[in-house]
Amino acid sequence: MKIKRSRTNKKAKIEIIPMIDVMFFLLATFVMASLAMQKINGMAVNLNKGTAENIENIKDSITITITHDNQIFINNNNVLLTEISSFVEKLINDKNNNILIASDTDSKQGVVMQTMLEAKKAGAKKFSFVIKNQ
Repeated sequence: MKIKRSRTNKKAKIEIIPMIDVMFFLLATFVMASLAMQKINGMAVNLNKGTAENIENIKDSITITITHDNQIFINNNNVLLTEISSFVEKLINDKNNNILIASDTDSKQGVVMQTMLEAKKAGAKKFSFVIKNQ
């Protein structure tokens, strides 16, 4: 007497649609995580337009932002023009002597130049301007 099995062996199927959904979810997660890893200590200003090369080691830089009403911010801290050299002197070290200047299109050139001179007094050696690519 033969005993029949109640279960029949079925071929396994791989469903591709759920796998694609999972892959897109992972891709979106990695994109959002990589965008969150970029640390720029500047404020939102209306940047000048132009073309330039990308800056390397942006995470080790000090960001000086000059707004349209000529207020000066160093890493999101509001400072006066006379306080720039002492403030930058505290932040600067051997690795960290690159200064990023993000100035608004309506800020005065004299304020930008005075800011750079004060930072140079504190020991800054390299200056880079943040611009909006065209």
